[in-house]
Amino acid sequence: MLRNVISAVAAAIVVGGLGLIEPASAATTPGGVSAWGSGGYGELGDGSTSERLLAAPVPGLTDVVGIDSGRGHVIALKSDGTVVTWGSNGFGQLGDGTRTNRGTPALVPGVSGVVAVAAGSDHSLAVRSDGTVLAWGWNGSGELGDGSNITVQTSPVRVQGLTNARSVSANNRHSLAVTADGTVMAWGSNNGGQLGSSDTTEVRRVPAPVRGLTNVTGVAAGSEFSLALHADGTVSAWGRNRAGQLGDGTNTTRSDPRRVSGLTNAIDIAAGGTHGLAVLTDGSARAWGFNRYGQLGDGTTTDQNLPVRVRGLSGVVDINGSLNHSIAATTQGFALAWGLNHHGQLGNGTFANSSTPVLVVGLTGVQAVAAGSALSAFSIALTTTR
Repeated sequence: MLRNVISAVAAAIVVGGLGLIEPASAATTPGGVSAWGSGGYGELGDGSTSERLLAAPVPGLTDVVGIDSGRGHVIALKSDGTVVTWGSNGFGQLGDGTRTNRGTPALVPGVSGVVAVAAGSDHSLAVRSDGTVLAWGWNGSGELGDGSNITVQTSPVRVQGLTNARSVSANNRHSLAVTADGTVMAWGSNNGGQLGSSDTTEVRRVPAPVRGLTNVTGVAAGSEFSLALHADGTVSAWGRNRAGQLGDGTNTTRSDPRRVSGLTNAIDIAAGGTHGLAVLTDGSARAWGFNRYGQLGDGTTTDQNLPVRVRGLSGVVDINGSLNHSIAATTQGFALAWGLNHHGQLGNGTFANSSTPVLVVGLTGVQAVAAGSALSAFSIALTTTR
């Protein structure tokens, strides 16, 4: 997931004067976006609300360097540091000052200098080159981090107290950020311990550090759980653990971060609704947690509380997960997907679920991927095609 929210422009920008320069490997070539699956909210970006079983380009969208998807909306970062959004907008998650769904991409007004983006279920985040963070959308659990009790913000507001952020992640009702010194900040709902604090505060409306985490290079927010990638290739997890999504061999919920068992050479992480994903240095992938629809990709539909290998995947450069399906991009420029397929979100022209990765048909030049979910489900890919 890290590669799909860090922009190419960040490779050439010193963030906030802190001397933080994103590695060139995190950069992408500006290109276009393709989408497939459910289109009921306009999330496929073609102006319709029709379902699509095969990938097709989002018309007119070029120079994109980062993507992420929420429950029914998409956020894309352009090479000039502006941000475009489309899809579901019932809570203002498109940031255009309205609450009207939109089936085609449009710029978020007044937002520029952005180097990373993330989409929660019903809210959006953007990191600017000065290390500050903007947020908009649903704020019922404080997930916008602006300190207010206003439940909906249809235009961007500033997340309080963040001046040195380098990347962000968001999911159902909470948000995470990594700062330049490798610490993790968390805010929003804490009903499963996903904020990593020792208190039992249900909602935190401004960011606060996650206890005991250092040398973090990336984060991933699941539904009521969180993941952090450390510089040494290990991964920490905390929060709800009913399906084994913390990957520690138990189903015990914890508010304090502990290491995911057996992961020592991870280079990328992602979190679905209740499952975790990791890319290793050898290009293989691991998954753990909820697996009713085969979203772990291990050939079974059995939950796993320890990481298992995703079958048949190699050369992985990006990975992402939604509530019930997962998707990966490879060095060959292909996308593969697995899990639930009731709206064609696996992109292979069928509605058949798959517990192992299947090729997304007709898609090449893939650099990054994202998986969205709601009552429906969809997938998107950033490609080199402009």
